[in-house]
Amino acid sequence: MDEVLSVFEYDLLGSGKAASVGAKLVPQPVFDYLEMLSLTHVQGSQFIKLTSRSGVKLLQVQNYAGMLSTPYGFQLEILPKVGKNLTTASARETLLTMLSYLPGFRHIQTQQATLQARQMPLLEIFIRQFLHSVSQLLKQGLRSDYVSEQGNLPFMRGKLMVSAQLRHNTVNRHNFWVNYDEYLPDCAANRLLHSALAKLLSLKLSSENQRWLCELRFAFDGIPLSRDIDSDINRLRLERGMTHYNEPLAWAQLILRGMSPSALQGKTNSLSLLFPMEAVFESFVAHTLPDELPAHLKVTSQVATYSLVTHGPNDCFTLRPDLLIQSRQPVKTIMVMDTKWKLVNSSQEKKSLYGLAQADFYQMFAYGQKYLGGTGEMYLIYPAHDDFLQPIPQHFAFSETLRLWVVPYQIMAKRGERMMWMGEPFKP
Repeated sequence: MDEVLSVFEYDLLGSGKAASVGAKLVPQPVFDYLEMLSLTHVQGSQFIKLTSRSGVKLLQVQNYAGMLSTPYGFQLEILPKVGKNLTTASARETLLTMLSYLPGFRHIQTQQATLQARQMPLLEIFIRQFLHSVSQLLKQGLRSDYVSEQGNLPFMRGKLMVSAQLRHNTVNRHNFWVNYDEYLPDCAANRLLHSALAKLLSLKLSSENQRWLCELRFAFDGIPLSRDIDSDINRLRLERGMTHYNEPLAWAQLILRGMSPSALQGKTNSLSLLFPMEAVFESFVAHTLPDELPAHLKVTSQVATYSLVTHGPNDCFTLRPDLLIQSRQPVKTIMVMDTKWKLVNSSQEKKSLYGLAQADFYQMFAYGQKYLGGTGEMYLIYPAHDDFLQPIPQHFAFSETLRLWVVPYQIMAKRGERMMWMGEPFKP
């Protein structure tokens, strides 16, 4: 497989003498490629930025995680930074656990993936999961579909094409120019799977994945590759009896579309997949928080009921908290929550107020006034790590009736044990 360098969010990358300033070294052509991305692509500059230390030109990874392939047979694996004493295996497990709750990635088999995370990089894990899903599909059999065909046959079949018959068979009247349906495995779903497998052949994979890939391709021998990927994706219709296609097709679409941010699509034949960790963490909390609540409460995300101000007839500056905790009957908002992908240090009260940002408090104050009428409980939720395992014990008081708690969220904890509540949040 290609050379892989594993780094964490906000690590520094460089070449030449960059190791002297604490940077991870990459080959010069790779550094030049990444520098080009940071300077010439709007999205590229979001996940990697040009900087310097002691006069040495460097690149700094931003708060994105995933893998980035380059045209030089070199992969950059970027892992989430949750704590100080991290291992690549634990960081991969954390990322895979969160991704399994992200829309579009719920087909990740977390039990398999977390075991694989100890020994292989992300790209190999994703490809292995795709190959496993195709293998399971083949055990249940490829689905065939009716394909429209035309031909000049020595017997009548289907519908006679009158104009073509007159044009081609005026002399050979024993032939019939017909349009008919053939029941074949040449359907959009199978073409997409075959095309995804074919695309992976161009990658340098581990020997085990490479062998498995070649074995699976034999099952698609009589099926052509997709001639128009987007058209075949739009034509997908998974009918009854095709549920076993859901998982492999989800992976196939990712592979065929490059697994790439739009800034990189079409630039190389490599696969890249990068996730903004702020959005991944928010989605993970939104989808797991219901397990932390009593049955009479529900979680609602990304509500935009109120704005900060009105200007004449117009609402200005929409207020969109990440999460609302509401009662079911009647529907009433009882808590406002926001998630932040940032490391809080519960021991640094005097030095930097735990690393909390003033702007976040202004934001929460506005939410509290509009969504709670100035009375109630609010939470800022941060990822748990070695320096933030317990909630900050004292609340932050905006007033006598409006309080804010800062709490850790245990990503790898069991269901029902991830959230730490303060006070008496569910008191009637």
